[in-house]
Amino acid sequence: MAKHYGGVRDDSNDDGQGAYAALFSEGSSGFNAVYGGSRDTAGQYARLEAHGFYWTASETSPGTAWFYNFGKGGQLLNRHSDGEKPMAISVRCTKE
Repeated sequence: MAKHYGGVRDDSNDDGQGAYAALFSEGSSGFNAVYGGSRDTAGQYARLEAHGFYWTASETSPGTAWFYNFGKGGQLLNRHSDGEKPMAISVRCTKE
């Protein structure tokens, strides 16, 4: 889905800003991502108004998986392979 809207930071011409704009709240895609932060190692939630983290369906190991990061500061979309499952980040189900 990110690729359809221009790609993420590492594979786009605009550092993922186009995909961020399309997929974030009130963007043209209808996905409407929001900020929600994540849980830290102490079990507390942090970065609630700075990042929108969303799991993908792809694991990288039994304890980690790929996730997308909607970063408020740069208003860009990034993808990471090292999301630790205890981060307790958001899930959005989509229909193909």
